[in-house]
Amino acid sequence: MGASLLNPSPDSHTPRGDRYAMESGAVSPQSSQDAEDAEDAKLGSVTLVEVPGRANDIEEAVAAVGGPKAVTDAIVNKGKLRLRLCRRYQFQAPLPMKRHRTSDLLVKARKKEDGTWDYEAIAWVPTSFRTEVLADFLFVPGSELKHGEHSIIGSIEQEISGEGVSGAPYMPPAYFTRVDTPQAYDFEENSFLKRQRNPEVKAIAGTSEAKLYRDWVGVHIMKFNNKEPPTKPPEGAKDSLREDEKQIVAGLEKLFAERPLWLRGPAEERLKEMGLSANVSTMQKSFICVSYLWSDGPWRQVYIRLGFDPRTDPGTRFMQVIDFRDRLLKERRAYFERVQGTMDQQPVQALDCHFRTPPVNRSQLYQYLDIEDEVVQQILQSSEVLKECSFKTGWLPQQTLDAIRERMAVKAELLRRSRQHALQDATTPAVANEAASSQKKKRDAQAPEALKDEAPKKRRKSSKEADASVEKEHRAPMRPKQSKGSLVDLK
Repeated sequence: MGASLLNPSPDSHTPRGDRYAMESGAVSPQSSQDAEDAEDAKLGSVTLVEVPGRANDIEEAVAAVGGPKAVTDAIVNKGKLRLRLCRRYQFQAPLPMKRHRTSDLLVKARKKEDGTWDYEAIAWVPTSFRTEVLADFLFVPGSELKHGEHSIIGSIEQEISGEGVSGAPYMPPAYFTRVDTPQAYDFEENSFLKRQRNPEVKAIAGTSEAKLYRDWVGVHIMKFNNKEPPTKPPEGAKDSLREDEKQIVAGLEKLFAERPLWLRGPAEERLKEMGLSANVSTMQKSFICVSYLWSDGPWRQVYIRLGFDPRTDPGTRFMQVIDFRDRLLKERRAYFERVQGTMDQQPVQALDCHFRTPPVNRSQLYQYLDIEDEVVQQILQSSEVLKECSFKTGWLPQQTLDAIRERMAVKAELLRRSRQHALQDATTPAVANEAASSQKKKRDAQAPEALKDEAPKKRRKSSKEADASVEKEHRAPMRPKQSKGSLVDLK
């Protein structure tokens, strides 16, 4: 439920308005004169400010967004508004209200006694301001701060000096959550309600144009508690394939013949090695034709060959999935380093499914068979096998999973440190060259000033030497030059 505050735009004028009557869903002019007036009338424009809540006091709602002056400045200067739901509370962060372009119409409606509606077009709404974030939690202080009306106790002098202040200081948390926008989550609806729904309408009556409608074929989804896995693809899956997509299906059939369980990343990597690549929708259509998706348990998000049940084969323990979560990415500093761009991260072309590089996501799936680490493979080979498949650990005991997770955490830290050392070694010569070039530029900048000071002295010295040499030439008699190793008789 939201309240709307309408503010006339600076360039709008008072509208005359148009009147219409609505009966049984049809709109018709009241008279021909009204229709002519409607054509001649020109509506003004207003700006819409959407407040997330029911506004009982309009003046308080306007003051919550900064007052009429703030709204006018935001409209003229194309800025933003800030909404303070609790203006008297000093510790609440304001909610930003972004500007959006709209093409709405403001209508004033009145219901008549006979059940029909009489409405009047007031203005059109080209711009609106609304919030897109969630309101933060309020951590209300005690009575000494009047529950948030004051930010200090007493005066600033008393707050700084500590006079008259007793008890622990009030320190509100910096934030309650890192997420301030609504998030989509995987909500599973009631299967009974799905069966009771009305059939979906595929065509719109009363139109001359044909409506494009494509039947989407969903993948078979299997859970650990289900009894039998599907043996055939969904109906219509192969009929929706194009000629170029059949090559991807043939490549996937070869992969599933070698190995019955595949994560999507390793399967796409193998297809690229075979010279096959496709977009997301083509890969999804191809997977549907040869496999089904396991959604939970030890094979979460794994595509499995149609008709194969991993719960009956202990050899599938090597193809189980581990949801690895790096300890560094769990820390709070990792979040701020990512936001500020100071975290050491190299651009990744594709998601690493072999654990050759440290993970970049807080949650990343790996199949044990694809992890390139001797210690992990030795732990798998030497581990015992359970008699029955477990929903939590599959065919492996919990001790084996803990040992593998600990080894992966150690290796992730080692990979990260080795990469940092490599980057430091690579940047050290560059830093040295940059320092040398900066020193050279400084010397070159200082050299012209020194030459400018010494230039007059050198010019004066050269003129005196020239005068002395000329005078010496006038006084001395002319003598021939004597070459080395020869005697000349001057008599």
